[in-house]
Amino acid sequence: MSHLARAAGLTGFVEVALSVGVDPYRIAADAGVPAAAFSDPDMKVASRAISQMYDLAAERSGASDFGLRVVETRKLSNLGPIALVIREQPTVRKALAQLARYIWLQNDAYSVEVEETGDIAVLRMNAPAWVSRQSVEISVGVGLRLLRELLGEAWRPQEICLAHAAPPYLSAYRRVYGMAPRFNQDFNGLVIARADLDRPITNADPALARQMVRYIEEMAASRSSSFGDKVREIILMLLPNGDCTVDRVAQRLAMDRRTLHRRLAAEGETFSGLLNAARRETAEALLTRSGRSFRNVAELAGFSSLSAFAHWFRRQFGCTASDYRARGAGGLATAAGHTPLPVG
Repeated sequence: MSHLARAAGLTGFVEVALSVGVDPYRIAADAGVPAAAFSDPDMKVASRAISQMYDLAAERSGASDFGLRVVETRKLSNLGPIALVIREQPTVRKALAQLARYIWLQNDAYSVEVEETGDIAVLRMNAPAWVSRQSVEISVGVGLRLLRELLGEAWRPQEICLAHAAPPYLSAYRRVYGMAPRFNQDFNGLVIARADLDRPITNADPALARQMVRYIEEMAASRSSSFGDKVREIILMLLPNGDCTVDRVAQRLAMDRRTLHRRLAAEGETFSGLLNAARRETAEALLTRSGRSFRNVAELAGFSSLSAFAHWFRRQFGCTASDYRARGAGGLATAAGHTPLPVG
C-alpha cells in the first residue's frame, strides 16, 4: 500500500534545514519529492518520502533534534480542514475523536486512538514501522501542541512516550516538549488525565464544525481504500498488544471471521498473509532502527515467546535476528547496550 500525505507535513522543513546548513531542495530531490511541495501544502506526496527527508536532513546536518526544531514551527492550522473541525468541537474528547476520524486527510500512514483506563487516557499515534524517529517525534510534538492550543500553553501531559531509544542529550526535548519523554515504550503518544477529555474548548462554534464535517465527508466519499487496507491498518494497531487475531480484527470491523476471510479472498488477500507482512515490516524496522532487546522486538511483532519469534524469523529471512541486526544496523544493538544474542 502506498501511503500519501499532504505536503503540509513539510511545514518548517526549509527554514530548519537552512538554519542547520543543509540544502532542503537537494534533500527533496534525493527523496523524490518535487520542490513545489514546499509551496503547495495540499499537494499529495508519498508519506515514506517525507519520512526519508527528515532522516536525510538530520543525518547530513548532524542535528539529531531536527524533527524537534520543526515542531517549534508548527501550529494547529497546519492540519488544514481537520484543524477547523477540531477547534470548533465543544470538548477535547470530541476534538480528538474527530482527529482520529479524519487523520487520513493529513497523512494516511497514521492512525490515532484514545484509550481510557481509570483516571488516565492514552493518546496513541500509530504509524507503520518504517516511519523514522524524526517523523515520530514530529507527530508526537504536533499532538502535544494541538492539545496546548485547546487547553492553554500551561497544560502538560502526565507522560510523553516514545518507542525508540533515548539519545545522549535530552535538553532539546525539554525545550520543545516542556519535559523529558519516556523512551523504549510500547507506543508513541501521550498519557493525559482522563478528566482533560471532558474539558470544554473555549469559543467553540458547533455550527461551523458541522459545516466543515460536511465538507470533509464529501472528500471522504471520493477516497478509495480497499478492504485489505483497512484490515492491514487494524493489524498494525493490534500487533504490539499480542492479541492480533482474526477474531479481534473482525470484531473491530463489526463482522464475523467468515465474512472477513471472504472479503479478503475477493481481493486476492488472506489474513495470514497480511499478518505476516505486518510482522516482517515491524521486525525489520525495530532491528535496524532501535536497540531494543530481541524479546521486546518479539513482543511488538506479536509473538508470545522469544523462541517462536526466532523460528519465524529464520524462516522469513534465512538468518537469525542477531545476524540480521549486525549486518543491517551496523551494531546498533551493542551501541545501545544490548549484547547480540544468537536468537534463532
